[in-house]
Amino acid sequence: MSLVAKAGARSKQQAKQQGKQQTRRRKKSLRIKASRRPPVLAAGALVWRLKNDKLQVLVVHRPRYDDWSFPKGKAEPGESMVLTAIREVAEETGRQIVLGRYLGKARRRLVSGRKKRTLYWAAQVLPEAGPGEGLRAAVKPASKREIDKVRWWKVKKAARKLTHADDKRLLARLVDWYESGQLQVHSLVLVRHAKAVSRATWGYGINSEITRPLVMGRGQAQARDVAALLSAYGVGELVSSPWRRCVDTLAPYAHGCGLDLHSDEAFTEVSALTAPELMQASFRDLLERGSGSEPEPSYPLALCVHRPCLPLLFETLREYMGPELTTKLPDSDPWLRPGQAVVVHLRRRPASVQLGATPEGDVEAGGGGDVVKGTQIVALELH
Repeated sequence: MSLVAKAGARSKQQAKQQGKQQTRRRKKSLRIKASRRPPVLAAGALVWRLKNDKLQVLVVHRPRYDDWSFPKGKAEPGESMVLTAIREVAEETGRQIVLGRYLGKARRRLVSGRKKRTLYWAAQVLPEAGPGEGLRAAVKPASKREIDKVRWWKVKKAARKLTHADDKRLLARLVDWYESGQLQVHSLVLVRHAKAVSRATWGYGINSEITRPLVMGRGQAQARDVAALLSAYGVGELVSSPWRRCVDTLAPYAHGCGLDLHSDEAFTEVSALTAPELMQASFRDLLERGSGSEPEPSYPLALCVHRPCLPLLFETLREYMGPELTTKLPDSDPWLRPGQAVVVHLRRRPASVQLGATPEGDVEAGGGGDVVKGTQIVALELH
């Protein structure tokens, strides 16, 4: 080969190397830019059931990746994570579900370099004609190219055959909760009423307070968001302050589900000022239903109250919590924003027992009493 030919070959090789380097630099730059963008948000659920006293979970097979995993998917614009989880499970499995405890999140980095965060809840199939289903929008089933198999597996089989480590980690947590009696929970949703018309606009005095409505637009939109949240948890019983702004906050859900709304004078702003002990006692009655010899409530309950009630009710909730959970409750005014809610998940136990170590390692939750309460809060979520 002549010197000219050799020089030309070297030049081509150098140009090729430079092209590869530029491509690598460009891809790295794109990955760095993608990593700085907000993460892609997704949600799903570990849907469980007991069959012949054996714990089973619902899994799906994705032919594109040839993997077995739990149903999940990306959030749509403006969609909350709980609604994403419900919609994706319905699309991929054909089942409507009711959420239980929040399980945790899985993190991964997409090929583009952008981060993805997927939130998971424990869930069960919504009973036929269960409360809340009528408020849910119809979904388009996933195609066979996306999901071609849906199976109920015993947890031992799932632990062997699930493809991804994060799924196995979440499954192990679910099994641990089941074995410790913390998976089968009863939920209570405590709601602050949606945005109301200001006192300066509506008027002062007790009569004005009782009749002050929600703000057109923003307040009513928050009430619809509350209805969607209550649907996600399958709420089947509604209790409220009788004042209009609280009643109107729960009204969209009550009307959409055909539920009665029970009003209780114990949860008004006046009661917070003049009868706080009565309010707390009434709240304890709601929390402790189903403990001891009482029958277990059929469905979760929602309670709508006013901002001045919240510190008293949060103080009551702390009686049923361990130290770690108490730090998760808001501890300063305004406690919750208008239309915001805290979901507490309750574990029922037999009638109260003498204070001391229990098989579950629980301690007395009442702050100075001599008994362990028949109800224990095992988890809470802010929405």
